[in-house]
Amino acid sequence: MSEIGRIFLLTFAFVFINPVFWLVVLLVFFQYRRVANLERAMFGRVINPVGQQVLTSLGLGVAGGFVVSAVLLFLGLSLEHIGLYFIWPVALLLLLFNPRFLCFSYAGGIVAAAALLARFISGKFPHLARNALLAGLVEINIPALLVLIALLHLLEAVLIYFSGHRGSSPIYLKKPGGQVVGGFSLQRFWPLPLTALLVTVVLPSEAVGVSMPEWWPIIKPSIQPGLGEILQYAIIPVAAGLGYADLALSSSPREKSVYSARMLALYSVALLWVALASQAYPPLAVFGALLAPLGHELLIVYGNRKEFARQPRYASGEPGVGIMMVLDDSPAARAGLKEGDRILRVNGMPVNSHEDFFEKVKESYFMVLLEGTRGGAPFSVVLNKGGFREQPDPDSLPVSRSRADLYRGVRLGLILVPPAASTIYVEVKKPDLWKWLREKLAWNHR
Repeated sequence: MSEIGRIFLLTFAFVFINPVFWLVVLLVFFQYRRVANLERAMFGRVINPVGQQVLTSLGLGVAGGFVVSAVLLFLGLSLEHIGLYFIWPVALLLLLFNPRFLCFSYAGGIVAAAALLARFISGKFPHLARNALLAGLVEINIPALLVLIALLHLLEAVLIYFSGHRGSSPIYLKKPGGQVVGGFSLQRFWPLPLTALLVTVVLPSEAVGVSMPEWWPIIKPSIQPGLGEILQYAIIPVAAGLGYADLALSSSPREKSVYSARMLALYSVALLWVALASQAYPPLAVFGALLAPLGHELLIVYGNRKEFARQPRYASGEPGVGIMMVLDDSPAARAGLKEGDRILRVNGMPVNSHEDFFEKVKESYFMVLLEGTRGGAPFSVVLNKGGFREQPDPDSLPVSRSRADLYRGVRLGLILVPPAASTIYVEVKKPDLWKWLREKLAWNHR
């Protein structure tokens, strides 16, 4: 087994000279840069530095990829006849509809269902089995495909649990009823270096490498050796990527990521059990093909409905102004202000709105006495108005009063809870498949 370990480590190291892996890292960089551009557009500066985000994700992705690669080796899961050449086109087609559908659970579930349908058609109409597309679908090892989907999502659940809340971006969101509330956009991306197995049929005289135990592999390959032949496995370096996107409106980013991670882990374990059981009882593959996309979609729909139905965590309505985020290494952070604080008085004078708060802060020269409540108890701090140097003076910018106040808050290191009627916000729109199809057809017609 020590020889197997040496081969595994050597192959895993080869991933880092694989151009595909660094292409995935580049895609992760572009995703974080997109998030940073949205932060700059709303708040006038980048809240989460891109380089720091990429390095953190890279480290976690390498650790996660190593663990999953070891599990894939232990199970003996081969990529042969797993349908990757079907999955990627389906995933890219789903990406055109909505970016969140770029996920193996959706594309893999669709391909698994197509494989089951192809087997049914081939059984009823044997002459169609010679069709290349149909034959390729029939050869797909559905249990192995479901195991791969389950393992990748189980790894995603672990990564979300430990880092899903990190780098969360503050947003002002307009709810369906018209109220603007504060929240956080949780977006994380991880490049994964992986090793995978490929299986071929060879004669015993042609076999090279290390002999494996009799119980291995646990996931049986769809290829069966003929008389006088044996199976030979090869470890190859591959690369993949995982992503997570969510909203925290009625909960903190940490609470939301923990909840999402636990639900995704339950889904992954259930799918893994179905995949392994379908080897002994093939009809379970039908349930697994349905569970992969529908179970994942149910998690998202239920989580979003729960998040929007509950009382928003960062909504106006109480006296004073609330703080939903304090930026690191800022005047507000050095003064000791914290997320969840509610400021009621500035220099002893009560404040009733954002405009009122910033007007009173502006009237002070350098030091500002802020009084309010923290967890129901009174507190007071002294704020030094020294601001971020890279942030321009809001009074010198051709912007509205609301945006100027927003920039003033950022200069102090504060993201305040938005007013209910704020003119600065984003909206979440549900994907509409029929509208998307109509737009595409209309574009083609023109």
